[in-house]
Amino acid sequence: MLVVTNSIKVKPGYGQEIAQRFAEAKGVQEIEGFVRMEVWHEAKEGAEAEELKVSTVWEDEEAFKRWTSSESFRQSHGQGRNENILGASLNKYELLISHKK
Repeated sequence: MLVVTNSIKVKPGYGQEIAQRFAEAKGVQEIEGFVRMEVWHEAKEGAEAEELKVSTVWEDEEAFKRWTSSESFRQSHGQGRNENILGASLNKYELLISHKK
């Protein structure tokens, strides 16, 4: 199992608006090996930026690579730069331990 997190810093007041871009999955759900996507939002009062964490969970690295090499990925990421996005970083984590209820 693999989780990929895209941490997106945005100008204060724009987190909810930018999160709505992810409300419609735009093809990711059709990729073999895709498990789920979640969008998390943090807005600390007085902070210089809000943060979105867009997490996608995959069966394995190959599934994630299928997504990043797909036409759906190119179309969903080709919308141009948004002046309210201050920066982003991508991280990948392999699941080592999991507990369920």
